[in-house]
Amino acid sequence: MRGLALVVLVVACGSSHDPIPPKKPNNELIIDTFERRPPNGTTAMRFRADGTVDLAHSKAKLDLETLAHGTWQLDKDQLTLTYETGICASSGPGVYQVVLSKLGIHFKKVSDSCDQRAKIDGEVWRRAQ
Repeated sequence: MRGLALVVLVVACGSSHDPIPPKKPNNELIIDTFERRPPNGTTAMRFRADGTVDLAHSKAKLDLETLAHGTWQLDKDQLTLTYETGICASSGPGVYQVVLSKLGIHFKKVSDSCDQRAKIDGEVWRRAQ
């Protein structure tokens, strides 16, 4: 009887599910184009692997006429956006806590003196299709 109980316990603890692959680091997940969707607007932001970022009124305008161009730095879940041209260029950096996933990016303001950029606080931007 004791042997049967041990077999049942071992079988019950086993799992037929495949292990979940580890999530990519944030510095890899952020390399993409994200967009705000209606009703919040249609703004788009592209993060490049070289550390640059562009902001435009829409995904279609990212390569044509940007609202801002600058750099980004990501340390774990803390994103620093510094716009060098366009809106907020004279405001210094904005710092946000971010949650990145395969679906998008969620912004939570830590500090930002630029009111226009700070509108992303609390928003979720989806990965552009």
